[in-house]
This record gives sequence, structure tokens and C-alpha cells, in this order.
Amino acid sequence: MDLKKFDQFLELLDAEQRVIIQAHDFPDHDAIASAFAMAYILTQKGFRPFLSYQGFIDRVSLHNLIGWLDIPIVNSHQLDLKPSDKIIVVDGCIGEENITDLPGLEVAVIDHHEVKVPSYVWYSDVRPNYGSTATIMVDYFNYYNIKIPKKIATALLVGLTFNTDSFTKSIGEMDIKALFQLQRRADMVTVNGICRNQIEYKELRYFDSMLATMKRDKNSAFAIAPEGCPENMLGVLGDFLLTVDEIDVVVLSARSYQRTFVSLRSECQENDVAEVVRQALNDRGIGYGGGRAHKAGGVINQRFRMADELAYLYELIRPRLTLG
Repeated sequence: MDLKKFDQFLELLDAEQRVIIQAHDFPDHDAIASAFAMAYILTQKGFRPFLSYQGFIDRVSLHNLIGWLDIPIVNSHQLDLKPSDKIIVVDGCIGEENITDLPGLEVAVIDHHEVKVPSYVWYSDVRPNYGSTATIMVDYFNYYNIKIPKKIATALLVGLTFNTDSFTKSIGEMDIKALFQLQRRADMVTVNGICRNQIEYKELRYFDSMLATMKRDKNSAFAIAPEGCPENMLGVLGDFLLTVDEIDVVVLSARSYQRTFVSLRSECQENDVAEVVRQALNDRGIGYGGGRAHKAGGVINQRFRMADELAYLYELIRPRLTLG
């Protein structure tokens, strides 16, 4: 990516107007950390950025990331957004289902997913070959020769670690270079504390509920978490099941905030779970989803009784999986 185009983009912005850095809805560690980093860069360039998101932050490691590193991110309703506000979407893309169209004009997209950027966006930097948007942010610091502050390096390393499943998935050469650079600047005690402490004591009950409903089919596992289980918690539960030697694919579901969330995990190269969830939800018009080949998620528009949900989930996803 030629970052001279970013210089040209900045010339189009009015330093007297607000710039909003928007993370995707229900943001994860990579989205929050990358928004934090972009806001710092814009501040160094003379702008007044604000960090925002839509949805909820309901995972202890995310609260620790924000609280321990003093990340000033707030829900969008707290900013009283205006049509004149300029919005930079980080770790997502306007037009995708997980990005709420907020008041203001979306002028930039910076993301590491396969996305289609609308033609009206002034600037886009999309790098699907990167394991995280955090890695892209390191390139921006290097381009401007800005020293990465310790708190931002710590946040970016957390985002990179979570997005690559502790450097075991979707990691490339630039992610490795970013890892070494960030480790020299980050507070590793804080990084390890955030990455290790992913659940609260009260959330242990979700493991019992998941195991009680689990259906195993060859090297796959299907299960339902109880209503109210946070969306991000499904990823923790799925990663736990993948530690079982006989299980290579995990499909989980839970109802929360009056929606039905689906989470998929895979260690099997024959199953691109992002494509599976798109076929199951997007193509059938019953919801939306996406992600990466080894982990994906989505939302089902309809709601089902708990007694029916596991059977429905199995019938929806199983035909699209290759199991051994």
C-alpha cells in the first residue's frame, strides 16, 4: 500500500471538524487497539479524533484492555454525531452487516478482511494478507517515523495476539515483523495479563451448558450456550473445544440481546468456515456472517426455542462441512 495516498487523504480533511474513528459493532481487541492507534496518529497530524463503536463490550479482557490502557472509546450515542462529522472505519467496512451506518460521512476504510469498499469513500487500505488491522497500524507509525507509545504498542500487540490465535493462525511475514517491533515497546506484563484473563468466574457456567448440549459428529462438535451468553464468549468456548484432540470443527450458537449469534472455529484446512457461514446465512437470506477461514461468526435473524435450536443449527451448518 502506498501510504502517500493517506497523506493526500489527510489534506482533504478539515482539522477544525471532528473525525470519528469507528470500530466495528461489538468490537474485539484488534478493532479497539487499531482505533486507538489511528486516533494517536491523527492527533500527531493536528486532528481531533474520537473513538466510537456500536453495540456492547461484554468481555472481561476487552474491559481490561480499555481500562488498563486508558483507551477513550465510547458508544456512538455519547458523541452526539452530526452529518458534518467525518468517519474513518477501522477493522471493518461501511456496507458490511457488522458496521452500523452512523450519522456523518464515512471517508475512509482501513481493514484486513475481504471487503468491498463503497465508491464514495475517499480513502481505503484493505490488506487481506495481514493477520490483523493492528499490523497495518504499525506500518502507519513506521511510515511517519512516529515512535509507538508504550500503551499503544501494548494494545496493538494484544490485538495482534488475539486475532492470530496467539500466532498460530492467519499470520504472515508482516505480522511477524510487527510482533518483534511491538514486543520491544509493549508492557509485556499487561499484554500477558489481558490475554490470559479471558473469562470471569461467573462465566464458568457457560462451559457446563455447552457440554450438556453438545452433539458430536465425527471430528465436529455442535453446541448451544445459554441465552445471555455474550457473543465474544462463544469464541472462547469454541477455542476450548478445539483443544480436544478428536475435534477439528466447532459450531456454537447462543441468543443474546434478542439476537441469535453463531460462532464457528476450524483446524481443518478442508473447511473454510467463513464461506460456510456466508452460504448458510447470507446466501439463504436468514442472517449475515463472515470472518476468516479458521474462525467466523454470524447472526441469525429468526429466533428459535432452545429445544429446537441445536437441531436447527446442525441442519443449517452440517451439510456445508467436510468432516473426517
